[in-house]
Amino acid sequence: MTRGEVWTVSGAGYAGKPRPAVTVQDDRLSARAAAMLAVAGSCGIRRDPATVATGDTSPQPLPQVMMNPIARRVFTPGAGSLPPALTGRQREESVFLSCLADLAGGKAPPHDVVLTGPRGNGKTTLLNWFERKCRAGNGGVDVVRLTPSRVRTEKALVDALVPAAGLRKLLPAKWGIAGIGTAEWSTATPSAQLLTERLIARCRARALVVLLDEAHTLDPGVGQLLLNVSQEVRADAPFLLVLAGTPGLSAHLGAMDATFWNRLGKGRLGIGRLNAAAAREALEKPLIAHGSRIDRDALDVAVAESHGYPYFIQLWGEALWDRRLETGADRLAFSDADAVRLVVAARVTDYYEDRFLELDQSGWLVVAKQVGARFRSAPTLTYEALKVAIGEGLALEPDRGSVLDGLAALERLGFVWRPPGQSPPARYEPGIPSLMGYVLEHHAPPVAGDDERGAPASRSVQ
Repeated sequence: MTRGEVWTVSGAGYAGKPRPAVTVQDDRLSARAAAMLAVAGSCGIRRDPATVATGDTSPQPLPQVMMNPIARRVFTPGAGSLPPALTGRQREESVFLSCLADLAGGKAPPHDVVLTGPRGNGKTTLLNWFERKCRAGNGGVDVVRLTPSRVRTEKALVDALVPAAGLRKLLPAKWGIAGIGTAEWSTATPSAQLLTERLIARCRARALVVLLDEAHTLDPGVGQLLLNVSQEVRADAPFLLVLAGTPGLSAHLGAMDATFWNRLGKGRLGIGRLNAAAAREALEKPLIAHGSRIDRDALDVAVAESHGYPYFIQLWGEALWDRRLETGADRLAFSDADAVRLVVAARVTDYYEDRFLELDQSGWLVVAKQVGARFRSAPTLTYEALKVAIGEGLALEPDRGSVLDGLAALERLGFVWRPPGQSPPARYEPGIPSLMGYVLEHHAPPVAGDDERGAPASRSVQ
């Protein structure tokens, strides 16, 4: 059966205006796609003009229906959601793909991978991207995804890495251990040596990648066991451990008495804000892919006000796409960017306020304010200069803790960080420069014209 009908359809939002549409049904389509709806003007149906002119209604080759459906969601502001265009991470992608090639070839990469950066810069996104790459291969690589809350104890770690049911298929009931004798299978937490042997057995049967996010909150005992076992397993089987966390992760791992972890080479990765070119691509490429254009001056506004921060880029993209749906136009102009400015600013302010309260409730707000003031006069600070700024803040709150406590807290919160791979002397940067500006402005004493809450009636987010 082949048939078509002309309907008038309308919907909500940009589709509120009634429009003519054509429904096409053909038995040569699969059952799921047996009916297609195409709005006139958004599609064309190609048919031999000769058959139309003669009124020939005999069966014809299946018409080619060209449709440009309007997606309701394109951009993905959220925690770890893959963006429509992952840009500016070529170096990190190259390292991950090299590790995957090693695993697919039956050998372990020469190092673990430790990925650090302030929150909102895409660490979880990269983990999700790499997990997909692993699972999209030829089936020779397993992936175990962990969080510190799932592996609070060493036993929980063992259960996650070598589940008892699967392990009995790989291992004998007893093991011989030189100088000790034999050991039988037990549900109790094994030693690092036994865990290593069990994990080697698993990885020899099938390469394994362990992805652990938020690793800066990992229990030190669990972390020490995991790092020690990873080193041993990689020497004998295809295994890769990937840890991701805030800038405080390096110090956290350093306190686990596993000093070899930091010999990472290319495996030490740090991701921060995108440069202007990558930010432009992250916004423009998805729009073009969905049949929309954006004027240069409109794109300049979104890039400048996102500050290269991946989360803000996705907020801008979402607001611009919503504007495109609202207007029905396939071109976004400067006026459209200007129209969504306040929407984006409100969402950015919500984010800033959460971070501000986090600093305040953790007791490090005064120190953060002093550090932010120092960064206003210099885009980066040496380790010594940063310690001086922290000390100045602690002078106002002498019972707060030590300078090193302050540095660890600000790194853990992502307020400051030291990107890896720098030429000496290494320097610290703001996690989000515009957040520092917000903290300074928000924490400033009330001035004339402020309302009763001590806040100006309106503020711009810079």
